[in-house]
Amino acid sequence: MAEELRDIAPLRPLFEHRPLALLSDIDGTLAPIVPHPEDASVTPRARAAILALIEAGVRVAFVTGRPLETARQMVGIEDAYVAANHGLDVWAAGMQETPEEVRPYVGWAREVLRELGPIDVSGVVVEDKGAILAFHYRRADVEADALAAIRSAIASSDTARHFRVQEGRKVYELRPPLQIDKGTAARSLAERMGAKAILAMGDDVTDIQMFEAVRAMSVPSVVVGVLNEESPEVAESADYFVRGVPGVEWLLEELVRVIEE
Repeated sequence: MAEELRDIAPLRPLFEHRPLALLSDIDGTLAPIVPHPEDASVTPRARAAILALIEAGVRVAFVTGRPLETARQMVGIEDAYVAANHGLDVWAAGMQETPEEVRPYVGWAREVLRELGPIDVSGVVVEDKGAILAFHYRRADVEADALAAIRSAIASSDTARHFRVQEGRKVYELRPPLQIDKGTAARSLAERMGAKAILAMGDDVTDIQMFEAVRAMSVPSVVVGVLNEESPEVAESADYFVRGVPGVEWLLEELVRVIEE
């Protein structure tokens, strides 16, 4: 288990290297997890602190599983990079970038939706994310029944074989089996931002990919996991952890205080 971050002191060495890059997940990190995903938003405290960091010269990128437009709306910060759909779509320099190899999967995902068998369990929501299909079961009464129904529905689709399965916090996803994930996205964005030091934050198992990629880069870095009951392995894989979104808000505000000293 990583050590709980109670003081900003272990992060101070990062400020000796400029520019500092902040790479952060959104849901469960900057935005509380809510029963209806469409209701989630970055907290005002987190947004205000991030804006202050950008003003002070910190370069910020959001690395998320959300669709691009949804992620940008949740964040509401124009001067930031976004790697959405686990890196399949990127917002940079005011433009969307989607690799050519991703495009066929958008059509195949539509075909999967047509072929899916019934999901006769209440509380399961299918989210169309373009090249990714997400099956949310947070609102299901019995998670095991929901997962069984999701897997059975997917098995009824011949086209689903084009995708790989990735599980996250109360979500089961069909994703293109490409060498693109939060790790590759984080590395690419950090390089594009010219980062000389990196702070990475996340709460989901998919964020571990980002953590590993950041550690493999030849710049000083610190990885902070956001502790939660659903994905305890995230905190275990980090250098430090904070407790939930309130812990992230505290950390961001401490970063602002230090960088403005």
